[in-house]
Amino acid sequence: MAKYIGEEGIDCPLAAGIIVGNPYDMYKVINHLDSRLFSLNKIYDVAILNFLKTAFKENQEAILSAPVKFNVPKIVNSSTIMEFTEEMTRKAFRYTSAKHLLDDSSSLDYLDNIRIPVLFLNSLDDPICTPSLIPFNKFLSNPWLLLALTRHGGHIGYVGGTWPASWIEHPVAQFFTSMLRHTASGEPEFI
Repeated sequence: MAKYIGEEGIDCPLAAGIIVGNPYDMYKVINHLDSRLFSLNKIYDVAILNFLKTAFKENQEAILSAPVKFNVPKIVNSSTIMEFTEEMTRKAFRYTSAKHLLDDSSSLDYLDNIRIPVLFLNSLDDPICTPSLIPFNKFLSNPWLLLALTRHGGHIGYVGGTWPASWIEHPVAQFFTSMLRHTASGEPEFI
């Protein structure tokens, strides 16, 4: 969503946006997930990789009917998300490399072009998009961007309370309600 809003720039048809757990730079995120042997990140890495391999196996006949040469043993034996992306995903979408695909999928280079109010909600305990992967400088240089950081929330989970329940809908609703009131009030656009 962030990439789309940035691509559209001043012509974006949306009035505002919220992005939760944005990965910003997909290449760095995947390298981060693939890099640690014994950590919470590895649990996510293995889960995502297993999902990708299962999806490939379940759709293998249709995928292999495409006019692309896939190396099935390398795909099913991939040990990292990056290997899978290199062997399957980038070829399916005709990219020259996994890095090329991931760079093209990232929103990082489009944040400067955003011209509508966008709230980015990230959690400091997000194991996928850690604080070191958040481009703080982009938020300082573009007045249309608002970064909200929470101490807890994981990667888009945002569960808490005595009886654990999701609370992410509250800040999302508050932001959109505020944007609707602003738009309906006829006040000047954000500068």
